[in-house]
Amino acid sequence: MLDTLFAKLQTATDPSAIQALEAAIWEQWTMVPDPAQRRMMLRGIAEMQSRDFQAAVTTFTQLIALAPDLAEAWNKRATAHWLMGNFTASIADICETVKREPRHFGAYSGLGMIRAERGEAGRAVVAFELARKYNPHIAGIDDEIARLKAEGGEPSDPLDCGQRTAGH
Repeated sequence: MLDTLFAKLQTATDPSAIQALEAAIWEQWTMVPDPAQRRMMLRGIAEMQSRDFQAAVTTFTQLIALAPDLAEAWNKRATAHWLMGNFTASIADICETVKREPRHFGAYSGLGMIRAERGEAGRAVVAFELARKYNPHIAGIDDEIARLKAEGGEPSDPLDCGQRTAGH
């Protein structure tokens, strides 16, 4: 299912179709077959929406312990860490996310934002380019890549995940 959605996203031109495809991909990522684990995913998302980020980290940590291959649990915990300003933990979870789902444009976008905020222009560019590779419709990404490229620098380990990821 995800392969089909990603293929359609690459060629989509209609804004409403793009939005529907993005939503379908996110739904696939958050779909958890086990009912108890699905409730944990939804609880963690609700905790994030109510800005209880520490509770969300706890919930997603518990979910990861039960379902360590669930990429979106890692990504949601990365987001909660990012929202608390814990960039090191967020990056570690993003790396775990893309190990499990190398097309996770949301994780790459988040990584790009963190790298840019930390003044790591070269690493930010690589992360944003990977996000764009899998979702060429991310608003403002081309301008952000151009701005960061002007700052220069191409790192030896672009994502700093200690691995080669998604074609880099």
